[in-house]
Amino acid sequence: MKNFEYLEPKTVGEACRLLGKHNGDAKIFAGGAHLTILMKQGLYQPKVLVNIKKIPSLKGIHFDTKRGLTIGALVTHRDIETSSIVREKLPVLSEAEREVANIRVRNMGTVGGNLASGEPLTDLAQIFIALDGKVKVAKPKGSRTIPIEELFVDFYETSLAQDEILTHVALPPLPPRSGIEYIRFSSSSVVDKPSVGVAVRLTLEKSGDACKTARIVLGCVGPTPVRAKNPNRCWRANQFFLIYWMKSVQQQH
Repeated sequence: MKNFEYLEPKTVGEACRLLGKHNGDAKIFAGGAHLTILMKQGLYQPKVLVNIKKIPSLKGIHFDTKRGLTIGALVTHRDIETSSIVREKLPVLSEAEREVANIRVRNMGTVGGNLASGEPLTDLAQIFIALDGKVKVAKPKGSRTIPIEELFVDFYETSLAQDEILTHVALPPLPPRSGIEYIRFSSSSVVDKPSVGVAVRLTLEKSGDACKTARIVLGCVGPTPVRAKNPNRCWRANQFFLIYWMKSVQQQH
């Protein structure tokens, strides 16, 4: 690795200002699971690393009956895997995290880093999009909220500006009569990353025998997660998933 300047801001505002000050030469460092690999391979050589690990407001997992589940950017994959709140409210996340890479990566890699890097071979993004999740983003002056579906732009590219920091993931409560599941395919048992990941969320009508809302999100099949939006094409291409999960939701309710 080439020499770089190492900075440790104490607040999100200070971190945003440092990113803006160095105008494209600085990179956020959190878990480092992705960034350190790129740096060692010489694919990315930032002049400044801004370590946000010591910012307490970016940590923690919280649930509110109205707002749903809030996950701090510094929450690790292992935190989600072992969280009692997540297992109770959205067990699909805990189950998916058990398949992510290996225990070392899960202990280091963060949710914020996973999303902000624009990593195309991932699991969480599909689930978050199926849940209509959003990310909260801080900037030097104020903040904004982005639907996670709109966060990804291309391979390792997101809609975040240079001086912006992803601070939290917000997942609204599941509507009544809803169910969600995630299926992960890997080409080998020793492969850390998924080959394909499919997240399906269904909400049934009050009668319980018809589908009111469907969310089908495919991951690892393109530069960004892909949500199937055409109802007719969704049904023809994914009727196995729809039928299976309608039965699953009916059994749950």
